[in-house]
Formats: sequence, C-alpha cells, structure tokens
Amino acid sequence: MLSPIGNRRIKAKKDAFVKLVTENKDKPWIICSHDNPDPDSIASCLGISHILGFLGVEDRIVTYCGEISHPQNRAMINVLQLRITKWHDIEPLEGIFVFVDCSFGQKNISIKEMPRVVIDHHKISTTNKDVLFMHDEVGACSTLVLDLALLVTQIGTVEDETETETETLQCFDPDEEGTKELATALAIGIKTDTLDFLNETTTTEDFQAFRLLGRHLSDEKLGRIVNYEFPPYVLDYEQTAWKNKRPEFQPHFIAGLGYIDETKSDCIPTIADKFMRLQGVQTVVVYGVVGNSIRASVRTSSSVLDCQTLCDDVFGKGNGGAKQGIGGARVPFNVFSPLEMNQEDKDLLWSLVKAQVEGRFERATTK
Repeated sequence: MLSPIGNRRIKAKKDAFVKLVTENKDKPWIICSHDNPDPDSIASCLGISHILGFLGVEDRIVTYCGEISHPQNRAMINVLQLRITKWHDIEPLEGIFVFVDCSFGQKNISIKEMPRVVIDHHKISTTNKDVLFMHDEVGACSTLVLDLALLVTQIGTVEDETETETETLQCFDPDEEGTKELATALAIGIKTDTLDFLNETTTTEDFQAFRLLGRHLSDEKLGRIVNYEFPPYVLDYEQTAWKNKRPEFQPHFIAGLGYIDETKSDCIPTIADKFMRLQGVQTVVVYGVVGNSIRASVRTSSSVLDCQTLCDDVFGKGNGGAKQGIGGARVPFNVFSPLEMNQEDKDLLWSLVKAQVEGRFERATTK
C-alpha cells in the first residue's frame, strides 16, 4: 500500500468523513467547484468523486456555475474525459453537498446550498458546527484530496479455488482502472496552483504529493494537457492586444481587445498568461467587452501590488476575485446591452470603457 502524505488535519477528519459518507451513501452527493473551475478545482472534485465511489456512493455529480474557458482547462477535461456538469443544466437536487476548493459565503461560488463538507486549502474564516471542514493552508487542494484518498481504506475479499482471504483495499490504487487519469489530473492541479512550485504557499506536502503522483500518472496525457492547443483566433486577438498596449505603464501592462464574441472569450486569460512571460513585465491586465459585460484577466508577480486589491481598484469591489497573483473580473452593463447597439454607439461605449479601465489602472499602479 502507498503511504499517506501525512497531513495531520486531513488525518484527524478522515474518520468523520468516512462515517458521514457511509451513513448517507444511498443519497445523491453533489460535488461543487467554484464558479470558474481551474485545474486544481477540477482535479480535486474528480478526486472527491472517486473517494465517494470507493465508499459506495453511486449517485454523485460534479458541478459548477460559471465558465470553463481557458484552453488548458478544457484540454484537461477533454483529454481525461472528465464528467463535470454546469449547475444550470441539471435538475434541482436534494442531497449531500460538498464544496471543493472553495467555501460557502465566498464571492467565487454562486451555488447557495449549504454544504455538509468543505475541503479547501485557502484560509477559512467562517465555521459552522453542522459542516465538516477539511482544511489546511497548503499550495493546492489536490494535495489534500490525494492524502484523503491514501487514507481511506476498506476491507475486501479475495477468492481463489481453495479459500477466501480478506485484505485491505486502498482508495488510491495504482492498479485500478482510472487511477492514471486521476493521478494525472491531481498532478496538473498541484503544478498549476503552486505556479510550478514557485508560489510562496507551496509546502513540502505539495512536493511529496507531486512526486508520488509522478510515478502513477500518464506521461502522454500530461504532455497533451501541459502543451495544450489553442485556436487560431487567439493569435488575432494577441495582435490586437499588442497594438493596443500602453507601454508607458511598464513594468505594468494593460491592453484592451474591443468587442469579443462569447465563444472566443477564452482568448482573454490565454493572452494574459502569455504576456506575463514578457521580459520585464510584472503585471498584466487584458480586457474586452463580451456580451453584456466587461471581462478581464489580471496577473501580477509584483511584490507591492496585491492582485485582489488591483481587481477591486480597476473593476470595482464585488466584480472580481483573485488568488496567488491570478485574478479575473466581470463588470455587467445593467442598464443597456451593447449587443443591441449600432456601430456608432458601440464605438462610443468602447472609448468610454477604455478610458475608465486604463485610467483606473494607472491610478492603481502608481499610488
């Protein structure tokens, strides 16, 4: 059997988790990601679903409210053939809710049901005696989920022609079907949420978890996800971003893309990620008008700029969220719809949006 990673907080809550699942295994279990699932959230939800299945839960669903737009996130789901359903596409459910990589009352989850279980690696300020909190501040939620899977065991039987023997079965079993895909997903989750282990929140447990997963994942599928494909229109918008950049703000970079079709909005985070790799750049904001709102991706490695504060200053409090130098924002047009405007009015609106966003950005990065 594989040894657990050794997280004391997960070990302390394991028995309570197994007891809760065992007593309610005949009920539906709804595993909820935050609104816009990233690889760590997707992998952690997959891991919790795997653990529930091992413990006998047949009716389980992974869901989210927002969008999965980044090409790498979509590649991860397609390559690993993961089952994750948008909240609005499922029938109203009654059952046991599990919040993964998020907690209730936070801005980044729109599902209003009260969870029975929360598993998260971010700081949790709320407590509720009716909720089982499984939490520690490590680099990735996937690290905690892997440790839980390594801790959960059952007694099984092995039969041959002469006798029946009992043995201990481990939830994370490299020889079982589907473990390679689970290991690959969890490894991607740790790799991305720790920013390739460079983030200050990275712990020795994250390194240990990744080393263990590296022995059991699919190298071929990992390569396809890491080296994900992106559609050609990303290059077109990249040219627009480069043409519209404001070089006078260096080492901070901001560029507007104009009006973007909903189906192509994934270009915003893709371009933001790429421009963060430019020599000398510490902060990137890429934004555009998508449908009836302004959407933006925010990135920073600056030691003096907090990503959440930058989102709030540029796009308004409550319109964005960030963690570990990576953020995003959406500012709705509540009174009117750009989709219903003629071209002249759209041009005027874009001029106003550009002036406001870039003016706020200048003030936020020079104060």
